[in-house]
Amino acid sequence: MKILGRVGGFSLIELMVVMALMAVVLGIGAPAFVNTIKNNRQLTEVYALRATLSTARSEALSQRMPVIVCESTDASNCATDTNSWSSGYLAFADADADGVPDPNEILLSRQLDAAGLEISFFDAAGSARSSTQFSVRGDSRGQTGTFVLCDDRRDATQARVLHLVPSGEVRAAKDTDDPADEILNDLGGNNVACPES
Repeated sequence: MKILGRVGGFSLIELMVVMALMAVVLGIGAPAFVNTIKNNRQLTEVYALRATLSTARSEALSQRMPVIVCESTDASNCATDTNSWSSGYLAFADADADGVPDPNEILLSRQLDAAGLEISFFDAAGSARSSTQFSVRGDSRGQTGTFVLCDDRRDATQARVLHLVPSGEVRAAKDTDDPADEILNDLGGNNVACPES
């Protein structure tokens, strides 16, 4: 008769200890992971908006005609309520100079699943804007402003901010306060704010 050696495996107590440790690790790591996902989503939208504005400027220069970037809820028309940037936006070469996108004028559009993401555009005076325009020289036709992207955290320290400057360039905003308060500033040097709801 053979004598069997010790049989390997886990006891119930060992399994429960491992599961308790895993629950603690997940409880600590999950919130940080959620913040990472939200930060990456914001960055993706910032890069997409910056690319749209840069493409619009480039097309205005190359096609020698004004290009308009506007908020849009349906990817084919400009919205005018100055609260629709979160639904999407489009860029179009305004060949007939009527300020309205025709089907053959649309260069690109982006529709957003903006649940929890708020995109706003303010001019240098702080007034909400529904569009901006690039001239045939690539400048912003004096329509400078600040794009503010906030997510459902509604925390200004987590906001992403782009500036549209007179030359038509798009620049990332900086915290210009001294001492720094971790909130990015608009073109006037004021802290940006995220909407309350």
